[in-house]
Amino acid sequence: MTKFPKLKILFLLSVFCFLVSFSTAKAARLYFEPQELTVGTEGEFSVAVNIDAENRVNAYSAAISISEPLVPFDINESNSIINFWVEKPNWDETTRLLTFSGITPGGFQENKGRLLVIKFKVEKEGEAILDFDKEKTKVYLHTADGIEDSLVLEKMQLPVVKGKENIPVEISDQEPPESFIPEISQDPNLFDGKWFLVFATQDKASGIAGYAIYETTQKKDITQIDAKDWTEAESPLVLKDQKLRSFIYVKVTDKAGNKRIVTLLPKYPLKWYEQTLIWIIITVISIILYIIGKILWKSLMKKH
Repeated sequence: MTKFPKLKILFLLSVFCFLVSFSTAKAARLYFEPQELTVGTEGEFSVAVNIDAENRVNAYSAAISISEPLVPFDINESNSIINFWVEKPNWDETTRLLTFSGITPGGFQENKGRLLVIKFKVEKEGEAILDFDKEKTKVYLHTADGIEDSLVLEKMQLPVVKGKENIPVEISDQEPPESFIPEISQDPNLFDGKWFLVFATQDKASGIAGYAIYETTQKKDITQIDAKDWTEAESPLVLKDQKLRSFIYVKVTDKAGNKRIVTLLPKYPLKWYEQTLIWIIITVISIILYIIGKILWKSLMKKH
C-alpha cells in the first residue's frame, strides 16, 4: 500500500521534469555576444544581440535595459535576420531602454541569428550591464495566429577596466546598399487617403545610414541632381505630388558613405503640351526664327 503512492509520485515527477526540459529545449533564447569579455574605458566596443530559435519564429519585439556607465552611440543593422523593421532601434536616454521590433518573412529557425549590433563608449570604470525587459520583450512563432514563443532571456555583466583600450572592429565596405524597388500605395485608413511611398533595403556590411527623396516632373540624370534638392525621408512617406505626375528618385546611403539611387517613373506622366520645358523650347525657337526672319526681311528691303 505504501509503494504505490511513492511510485506514482516518482512517475509524476519524471513526467514533470520531462515536460520542463522539453519546454526549455523548445524555448527561443535571446542573449548578448560582447566583442571582449573585459571592457576598457578607452575607445569603443561592440555587443551583438542574438537569438537561438528552436521553433520557427518570424517576429520580435524587444526592450534592452542599459546600465549608466554605457553610452550607446550607434546601432548596426547589417547582417540582421530582421528584414522589415516595425520600429527601428530607438534609444531613450531617460528610461535607458533601447527598443526595437521587426519581422523575418518566412521565419527563422537556427542558432545565433543576429538581430543587431550595439556600439558603446564607456565613460567610467565599474560594471557594464545589459538586460532584457521581460514585460516588453516578445518573440512570436511563425504561425497564422502569431502565438508567443517561450523565451529564455540572458543578462550580460562585464567588468569595465579604467585605461584599457578596446580593439575596434573595422568593417570594410565598398559596396552600395542592396537594390530595391519602392512602391506607391494608397489606403483610406492612412494619411487621409493620400498617396504615399514605401521603401526599404539592406546593407550587409556597414548598415543603412539613411534615405533621401527627390520629386520632379522633369526627367534628370541622377548625377546632375543638386545636393540641396534631396530631402531626408523615412518610409512610409506622403508624396508631394498627389497627381503622380513626377519622377521619384530615392537615394539610400550606407554608413560607409556608399550610395544607391533608384528611379520611379510617373504613374500619370505629363502630356507633351503640359511640360514647361517644351513650351520654353518652342518659345526660344520662335523668337530665334522671328529675329532671323526680321533680319532677312530687312536685307531684302535694302536690296530693293
